[in-house]
Amino acid sequence: MKYPLLFAFCFLGCLVFAQNDSTLLLSPERLTEQDIVVRDLSLQPTRVISATRSLEEADQMPFSIWVATAEDIQRNGFVTLGDVLRAAPGIRVSQPGNALEGETFLMRGLAGNQFVKILINDVPIKPFLALGMPIGAQLPIRQAERIEVIYGPAGVLYGNEACAGVINIILKESERPVYTQADLSFGRFGNNNLDLTFGGKLGKDKKIFRFSLYGSSTVREKTDIYYDQTIYNTDAYVPQYAPAGFYLDNPNYRRSDAGNIPKTSPIMHESRMFGVNLKWRGLQFSYHRMARFDHSALGMNPLAVSYANSSNRIAENHEVFVFSFQKQRKRWVTYNTASFLRYKINNTSTTTFIYDRLAAGSYLLQSTQNPTATGLLDSVYQKYNAEERYGYANGFDARFETRIHAALHRHLALDLGLQFNVSNGFAYYNHHKTPVEAQVFNSYIQSEPLSTTSRAGADLAPFGQLKWQSKALTVIGGVNMNIFTNDFVTLTPLPRLAAQYRFFKHWTLRANYAKGIRHTAPYYQTNTNIISPQNGNLSSGLISFLKESEYSRAAEAAIRFEHDFRLEGVFFWQEASNMVRPNQFKLTEDGYWLYGYQNIPGPGMKLWGIQGLLRSENKDLVDLTSQNRKKMVISSRMEFFLQYARGKEWLAEGAEPLDEVMNQPRWHTQFRTFFKLNQLELMFASNRQTSVLSKSVAYRSQFQLLYSQERYPTFRSWDMSTRIYLSNHFLIYMQIQNMFNRRFAGLDATGTPDDLLFNPQQGRIIRFGVNYNMN
Repeated sequence: MKYPLLFAFCFLGCLVFAQNDSTLLLSPERLTEQDIVVRDLSLQPTRVISATRSLEEADQMPFSIWVATAEDIQRNGFVTLGDVLRAAPGIRVSQPGNALEGETFLMRGLAGNQFVKILINDVPIKPFLALGMPIGAQLPIRQAERIEVIYGPAGVLYGNEACAGVINIILKESERPVYTQADLSFGRFGNNNLDLTFGGKLGKDKKIFRFSLYGSSTVREKTDIYYDQTIYNTDAYVPQYAPAGFYLDNPNYRRSDAGNIPKTSPIMHESRMFGVNLKWRGLQFSYHRMARFDHSALGMNPLAVSYANSSNRIAENHEVFVFSFQKQRKRWVTYNTASFLRYKINNTSTTTFIYDRLAAGSYLLQSTQNPTATGLLDSVYQKYNAEERYGYANGFDARFETRIHAALHRHLALDLGLQFNVSNGFAYYNHHKTPVEAQVFNSYIQSEPLSTTSRAGADLAPFGQLKWQSKALTVIGGVNMNIFTNDFVTLTPLPRLAAQYRFFKHWTLRANYAKGIRHTAPYYQTNTNIISPQNGNLSSGLISFLKESEYSRAAEAAIRFEHDFRLEGVFFWQEASNMVRPNQFKLTEDGYWLYGYQNIPGPGMKLWGIQGLLRSENKDLVDLTSQNRKKMVISSRMEFFLQYARGKEWLAEGAEPLDEVMNQPRWHTQFRTFFKLNQLELMFASNRQTSVLSKSVAYRSQFQLLYSQERYPTFRSWDMSTRIYLSNHFLIYMQIQNMFNRRFAGLDATGTPDDLLFNPQQGRIIRFGVNYNMN
């Protein structure tokens, strides 16, 4: 808490000396034509950097791009990246998601936390050792100038993990000597949030020093996920081969008074963030320290993990250091960036297991090998689940990139670069009997029931890109030669080709094709174990069963009309292959059993569909001004998104594919409208998703199911926010999320039998807040 308190004192000091607009004394500056001409920023073209690694107008790029501006973030009350993505076309978000990844999202059939590259100021921030990018309120969302969402693989520019798209959080840079922003909100379920920013610029001409310091603290005392007791009935998760009611004598099981419903505790969430961004001419330094705390049972079934212990949680810390240097000449610019990332899950992180997937697998294997074994349930429990178990992760990533952008011709530009990433450390493992500690460069952790080894990986990626851009035509092509080593070496070309042509004044066509790659996550290796059929002992996982990287390929074709409104239609196709799936058992050559994860050869997911977009904006929708009265004009903006998707998914080698992609709705419609009348602003948003396949389809043969909900039902949710400007710098607001308290399912937590049959989402959330902004 020391960082938010520090910023609170700084902010209060600013308020003391800023009683009115003229109190803050600033040094006089030379006026230019920019100070005389009145500019409407909403009419300025949206510019993005993620599409080509150079700042370009979004409408000139032959890709599907969606941007949330700083005004959008404030107007809609976004606090987390999940909030932002709920407004993005066709993206399905789960809040809560799971303990390890926090809030999760699905982007065109792929798990976004794992298959989407997430960056701050164009620098990757996901640890290689993490299963997916952890998302909570620890990311600098309120400090963003804009958040860019690029659909489709971008491995040509960003390398590993940019399989489904790219999300780039671009931070604000003030053009004023002093800039301050503060946001304080509170609401239902003990929600409270504090965001503070202080920044500005010093100097003049080319000798300008820009700075910003910011921090946030978010606490939620309770998560509203217990409204459907049916999915917490422990009998719904009893394996077919286990005796009914066997868990009742398990010392970790806490039974409530309501039949076989276990006791539950409040599910809390906490996030902290502190950041610094300094820029002097071509030199830039930034630092982010992020922390997240989530209950370790999130999304898990109550037979696998206990919900009764409120102290069970994952405590995660994430630090990123970035040094960059930019040199600009008349026709070329060079960029050099070094970033260092430290990722740690504290060894105080605990989970109370009852009968999780690892224990169930060990019991099944041993009971099959020795049907007359006595006391087997108890011995398995003592080995894997007794008392609390401790989790731990510790990793280090170093990334270096050098690239050049050269203007070869007034229409032709060339980008060449080289990326080098190296990682080492211990991926998350949460069955340790006692708290463990190991440095990043240790080789192994000696602990029960499994001694885990460190994982290392190196990634070298030279890339090149050519861009031809004229008034009507844009063509972009490039390739990344990705070389990866992690006990094996692979060389993979990642191409991309895209074109856009404006064939009439208001009509535009575009098409693109790209390929992405995701290298084997160390989490899968650490949590893939060899079990002895004689005594159930574990040994370290066999990496030889996880040699394949996961691949994605995607293509788009779109047409756009833009005049007084914007109308766009997109056809998309995407597939992924060699996907990692949880496996039941696999016999090794030396007679042992592999249990954990393995690559499924061939296709893993195929998805195709159409996406429609309609956007309109009316500056003067209704003029209510009358004679001798203050001017009253209602302005509005409306956005409507529609997506239809079909596909197939393969869950196991040799199995028949499902006729749908898990968690992917066939129809997904989103509506968002905004009205402004002088100092009052209103926003309404609707999100409708049709039914999707449930977890019981994948694991229906493994449980003694009391019921089988094969589909999550269709749902529609509504959000609303109101803002009232009390002055040019001060406003109050109210936000209601899930206004009608609709009950619906989110994304599956882990894709294993340890998941709940469906992941319940939060009910109605009401927040009130105040915002101070001086720029």
